Amino acid sequence: MPPSDLDRDDDPELDPLHGAPHIEDEPESRPGGLPLYVWVLIAVAVAAPLGMVWGEGAQALQIIPDLVMRALTALAAPLVVLAILYAIVANDIRGRQGGVMMLLYLVNTLVAMVIGLVLSNLIRPGVGAALGDVAASQPPVKKTVAELLTEMIPRSVGEAFATNNIAQLVVLTLAMGIGLVQIRNAHRAEGRESRAVETVVDLFSIGFELMMKVLLWVIALVPLAVLGIVAAQVGRKEGMQVFASLIWLIVAVVLGLCLQVCWYLLQMGIFARTSPARFLRSAADVMANTFSTASTAATIPITLGSLGRLGVSRQSSQLCACIGTNFNNDGTALYQATAVLFMAQALGYDLGIADQVVVMLTTLVASVGAGGIPSGSFVTMPLIFAAVRMPPDKIPILLTIDWFLDRCRTTSNVLGDMTVAVLVDKIAPPEAEE
Repeated sequence: MPPSDLDRDDDPELDPLHGAPHIEDEPESRPGGLPLYVWVLIAVAVAAPLGMVWGEGAQALQIIPDLVMRALTALAAPLVVLAILYAIVANDIRGRQGGVMMLLYLVNTLVAMVIGLVLSNLIRPGVGAALGDVAASQPPVKKTVAELLTEMIPRSVGEAFATNNIAQLVVLTLAMGIGLVQIRNAHRAEGRESRAVETVVDLFSIGFELMMKVLLWVIALVPLAVLGIVAAQVGRKEGMQVFASLIWLIVAVVLGLCLQVCWYLLQMGIFARTSPARFLRSAADVMANTFSTASTAATIPITLGSLGRLGVSRQSSQLCACIGTNFNNDGTALYQATAVLFMAQALGYDLGIADQVVVMLTTLVASVGAGGIPSGSFVTMPLIFAAVRMPPDKIPILLTIDWFLDRCRTTSNVLGDMTVAVLVDKIAPPEAEE
């Protein structure tokens, strides 16, 4: 059922879910009635002894995670495009309030990535993971700033999709989304509503839901991918080393997310003049729900209720919570940046400052298309790897811990949405837009 069918009032703007992606607890996210993370843990428990017994022969199971990654990579480009288009056209972002909101989103995401990269360089969680022989792989190609800027503009629309170039896709999508909004606003100024524009918006809505549905089917196969990658890795002589390194990756990500939450609380105390303790008390139900569902979209109604208790206006709450589902994924950006450096260290790649800047830029745009469903951020990971010419074939090893880190970063994401909502309401209240 599309979001427009959820309206409970005559005016869709009064619907608390207006402009938010519609995500349900689909059967695909609970195969056999069990939560997906339970199946992942079962897969790990079965795969470890299987790999030990089968030995090198377990490498044959590598085909399973390879197929799942191909499917996720295929979904990445259309998912990013539809997520951004839907977020832009389904929400009425206007004036100073919209500008302040987007600026805060940008600042918070940049802070999150800097935290993740700094901790990754200090802790170096991937060192000693022994994921493979880097000599057999092509090292990342070094590029100048001019080359990076030039590559952001595709030679053709088809090229951006064919190469899964995330930067090109986002540039094209933002241009189309802003253009469509201007057309819609021009029609409104003339006192007429265009059925053509409404039809296009409906198509974006249906397309986004369709991609989410297919994505859930693929994510339901994640336990099989975990079975294959863990068994294949354990079957190697040095296979168990990677799992010790994954513990350090968890430490780096969780520590980074804690620092990011401290950044939110600092903003609340200094700029919003709101007690951090009161903010956390109001967000207690939100944090409990995000940790259990790992979905920002499914938590939106609870988020809106918590913001209401903080005295945030309905307009600011609805705008920031719904837009934030796509545009404000600080925890996701922190995790993705940290995971890329973990893989680089595990494979023996040397990512310098310039490469890490590329990681930041691609992660910034990739996090926009992360979606509001469990493990949605995993879809865009291959696009970030491609930006620094790293092979994506080892990414599935992260699935063994992603179920836990997904809950942690989703909680950070929603706390970021709430922080921005409070700040926007203080800095650019709705009354100032009238």
